[in-house]
Amino acid sequence: MARTAATIVDGDVLFRCRTSAPLFALTFDDGPSVHTTPGLLDALAEHGARATFFVLGSRAEQDEDLTHRIVSEGHELGNHTWDDEPSADLDPADFVARLDAAQRVLARHGGTRWFRPGSGWTDRTMLREVASRDLRCVLGSAVAVRDHGAGDAGTGSRLARATGRGSILVLHEGTPERRSVNATVRSLLTLTDARGLRPVGLSELVIG
Repeated sequence: MARTAATIVDGDVLFRCRTSAPLFALTFDDGPSVHTTPGLLDALAEHGARATFFVLGSRAEQDEDLTHRIVSEGHELGNHTWDDEPSADLDPADFVARLDAAQRVLARHGGTRWFRPGSGWTDRTMLREVASRDLRCVLGSAVAVRDHGAGDAGTGSRLARATGRGSILVLHEGTPERRSVNATVRSLLTLTDARGLRPVGLSELVIG
């Protein structure tokens, strides 16, 4: 697959939503993991927040209980394919196999309508395959980049300044090195709560 920046691939990639409601979407990539996900769920619960977890199929299959906890606590799942690897580096057959393997795991937890490519690169062939499975490709309007995408001491405030109605925020979890994501989220939500902005899953943001 030839790499194509998602920003110029037609209108098939969702970066943010137009909404009159004071809502934004909080999304997490690369879980679930015992190192990060339980702490994230606790932080979200403290603020009455909802989020979309773009999980890896391999990790979701390894920890069905934690995947179930995500859904049971009111959050939604997204398909981040099978392993933590750049989707655009895969040939089309391998991409489809990994996409479908993850879909089968997610189906056991209610399924999903959202897809995010590994490393954020996509192309028209990939988008056609995604759309044929009734999935929508989602990237974001602001992304945490420090500490492997989990954020450092200042990331929460920087993300909060970049957040407005319809924003889609991207953070990363899933490894011991990303434990700082929990502090990032607590800082972010304290600041957005003060501004009257409510974090929701993608499905609620799109409807709102």
